[in-house]
Amino acid sequence: MDAAKVLQTLISLSERSANVARAVRKHSDLFQTLVQDKEYDKRRQKPDFKTLADVTIQETIRYFLGKEFPYLASQVRGEESYSFTNKNGNFVNIQIMPSPDLMKELLRGVLQGDDAAAAELVQAIYTEPDVKSCEGFALDRTAAVDLTLATDNFGIWVDPLDATAEYVSGKGSEKLFHGVFLSGLHCVTILIGVFDLKTGEPVMGVINQPFFEKDETTQIWKSRCVWGLSYAGQRAHSGIRSIRPQYPESAKPQVVIMSGSETDAIKEALDECFTTIYAAGAGYKFLSLTLGLADAYILSRATTFKWDSCAPHAILRAIGGGVCDLSKALIDFDLQFVENNRKYELQYLHPDDPVCHMKYSR
Repeated sequence: MDAAKVLQTLISLSERSANVARAVRKHSDLFQTLVQDKEYDKRRQKPDFKTLADVTIQETIRYFLGKEFPYLASQVRGEESYSFTNKNGNFVNIQIMPSPDLMKELLRGVLQGDDAAAAELVQAIYTEPDVKSCEGFALDRTAAVDLTLATDNFGIWVDPLDATAEYVSGKGSEKLFHGVFLSGLHCVTILIGVFDLKTGEPVMGVINQPFFEKDETTQIWKSRCVWGLSYAGQRAHSGIRSIRPQYPESAKPQVVIMSGSETDAIKEALDECFTTIYAAGAGYKFLSLTLGLADAYILSRATTFKWDSCAPHAILRAIGGGVCDLSKALIDFDLQFVENNRKYELQYLHPDDPVCHMKYSR
């Protein structure tokens, strides 16, 4: 497989997925019926949800990836199953059909017979996005990748919608704090990561932020996409970095981003040494890290999984950072030379292992 072509395909699929996310969220009244309660999340100690968008995105990625790379599609691992039940009890197994008409018929039941909504969703699924015209996607930089991958040696981790609770609430984003949104639709991300099936090494990743920027005239949201590859001695990435805001002279220069659900003891200890930011969504916290808005993302509890971290991990490796197991790294962590910590990095072979780790960048 041509690694550049795989990367280009994943970038395009991330934007196709973003279009699905926006199409499902567009009809606010109907959307309230398109949320399914999952089992209570004991690790995060809060309710968990999945939406029609989660399931449709995951299956859209699987289906269209299979058209280009059939074996890769067979190795897609994701957070969600393909079944969905809406608030009114209508059940459907989502599979992408060979034609838009068949897909529309499949969706009509779960969409309460709303033909207009079904048509919009089907259009989002089957229309290939023009990512070359998408500002900031840096698709031209993928041409620098000169690498051939063995067809049967790689798997995919997908989180179709990270920060689902923010997506469900649909609230506007809280004001920026040191350049980072703390909650809201800005914190929703789509994560697609490739890993080596033999070693568990993260290879390439794509983070799409489907609610990055809203045109106030048209009320249409636009995406931001960040990607990276690090494998077999090659590194390439989208090159997108944000300019950190001017901090007050009294502020601590090193910035740590983490979840507001961390314990008070962890928060107090880190507040003493760092400027700390508490934001929603593992994917968004990772995104903030790759953009240079933070120096580390610290997670002390097992509330994040392989589908959350595979894609961002590959991007961090591409820009010189990585993702380490916190319990191991604390023993002998080298703050000066990141490469010396590679022995503590996470692997992605086992789907049910929760991730309890520290994330760092340069």
